[in-house]
Amino acid sequence: MDNFDVVISAVRIVEKILNFPAPQLFIVEQNQLPNSEITGMYKFDDNEIIFNEDWVLRSDWTEVIITAFHEMRHAYQGYCIRTHSRELQSTLDKWEYETLNYIMPSGKNSEIDDESYLKQEIEINAIAFAHKMMLDHFDLRTVIPNSIKDKVTIKLGY
Repeated sequence: MDNFDVVISAVRIVEKILNFPAPQLFIVEQNQLPNSEITGMYKFDDNEIIFNEDWVLRSDWTEVIITAFHEMRHAYQGYCIRTHSRELQSTLDKWEYETLNYIMPSGKNSEIDDESYLKQEIEINAIAFAHKMMLDHFDLRTVIPNSIKDKVTIKLGY
C-alpha cells in the first residue's frame, strides 16, 4: 500500500465512523499551496481536502494517516456547520466563527509562531480526534503541542 492508498483508506475509515459524506480529495504539487509547510488542508467553501503531493510521497505512512484523520475532522466540522446538526449549537457557532475567520499556520513550523493557529477550537478538536484515532486503531500516540496539551487531553477525557 502506498501513501496515496493510505490517504484514501483513512478518509473511508473516518467517513464510516463519523457517518458523513467525505469531501472531494485532491493531491496537488507543493507549489500550488499557500506555504510549503502545509501537509494537508480542508477548504470549507469548496468542501475539499487538499494534500501536498511532495509531502505525501516522502513521508512515513503514520504521518500521512494522522494528517488525513485531522483533515477529515475538519471536513466533519464543515458538514456539521452546513447542516446545523450533530453538535451543540454553541459548538457549531464557535466552529463556524473560527472557520470563517481562520488563522493559518505561519509556515515556519514553529509552535511559538503558530500559537494563535493552534489555540483555535477547530484545531484543538481536530488534533484530539486524530490523536484518539491513532490510539484506537494503531495504539500509537501522536505529538500534541505543549501549548494546547491540556485542552486536548480534556477533550480526550484523560
